[in-house]
Amino acid sequence: MRRLTNEHNMIFAFLATIIVATLLFTQQSYQATAFPQQQQGRNQTFGIISSVQNDASGQPAWVVAGHWTSALLGDNSVNASQPTGNSTVPFGGSPFDTQIQMIRLNGTAGHTHTITNFVLANASQPDNMTKIFNGTSTASMMQGPVADIPTSIRIMGDKVISIWLDPSRIENHYGNTPIYGLVMDTDKPRPGPIGSDGPQMRK
Repeated sequence: MRRLTNEHNMIFAFLATIIVATLLFTQQSYQATAFPQQQQGRNQTFGIISSVQNDASGQPAWVVAGHWTSALLGDNSVNASQPTGNSTVPFGGSPFDTQIQMIRLNGTAGHTHTITNFVLANASQPDNMTKIFNGTSTASMMQGPVADIPTSIRIMGDKVISIWLDPSRIENHYGNTPIYGLVMDTDKPRPGPIGSDGPQMRK
């Protein structure tokens, strides 16, 4: 019985070590990739992806996590009432990029995607809480990148982001709902001992 207890203690200690190491690695990766210092002066907005996507039957099937960066909110040249045309010149490159990891709810089939090359077609603000940016983007898929995907990016209350890609162009890979995430505030420290000097969600 004592031997069994000792084995359990060793297993718990091993799992705890893995969890702590994963948290530390994730935190370092989060600060290094989601909030690159070289882009801090380019009116960039940053955030994380944290979402659950459905399968073809409409049932929750995938955990999705990652990070995104955008110049859409910080660029004053975007007129919210007029189309911007087929150009990203005011942003000096893609005004929106994201990298995400997908894994099934049972912990299998993990893989990574990117959504890049966003071309803004029009921007609007239907109310005080919502900003909408419509255009096209390129998504990496197993068979290779798929370009010119109709894409809609919404910012709600300056705190929540949703990213919708036309499901018919990507074989319903993200299900029938947008990908959701948070908008982070890089000017305020994140509370807590881990990442105490990192960004936190906007208040």
